Amino acid sequence: MNIIFLYMKSLYFTFSILVLSLITLGVNAEVLTGKVIHISDGDTLTILTRANQQVKIKLAKIDAPEQKQVFGMQAKKALAALTFRKQVRVNVEIKYGGSSVGRVTVKGLDVSAELVRQGLAWVTAKNNDLSAVEVQAKQQKRGLWTSKHAVSPWVWRKGLRTVEHHPTVIRGMIIGNRSSRIYYRADCPGYKRVAASKKVLFKSEALAKANGYLKAGNCR
Repeated sequence: MNIIFLYMKSLYFTFSILVLSLITLGVNAEVLTGKVIHISDGDTLTILTRANQQVKIKLAKIDAPEQKQVFGMQAKKALAALTFRKQVRVNVEIKYGGSSVGRVTVKGLDVSAELVRQGLAWVTAKNNDLSAVEVQAKQQKRGLWTSKHAVSPWVWRKGLRTVEHHPTVIRGMIIGNRSSRIYYRADCPGYKRVAASKKVLFKSEALAKANGYLKAGNCR
């Protein structure tokens, strides 16, 4: 998935508030029907409408792990099993560029809800009607909730955008070794030993972990 689409996915969360306001005001939502012809990732698909138009759809109310994250491919496979080559109905909530965000159903099954139920997606909005489903998935430790350290995709994407690839050490930043995929805090013995050619800087441990780095064993 390219950087532009990741950025547009992030914008969706900001636009969600506006969408909810419009719905409250009684604005009629567009409804699309069509056959799913492509699965991009765990929460994005493309449909071919009856008018022979291809429309990319981001599933509303959820955010699935990116493909390079743990459970990312499982989420994509689950979405494919639920929707690929099937007729779906999309209640569009918002449009951006050539894509839309909407609630997708297959024969009455809410796809967003099902992915959350399986533990393959996070609920994104406050007061979301899927929050109770997510709580149940956590309690039953389904999917990504088998881990106590699951990294949400929005934190993971933020990590990718804020990693500093520069040899100069900024005081207090986390240093990662791009070869070993190990990171060091400033109080770790190996903090100043990472070669400049292998050095990656992070603004926090959370961002280092979001990018797949593990804390050095000699860090306290």
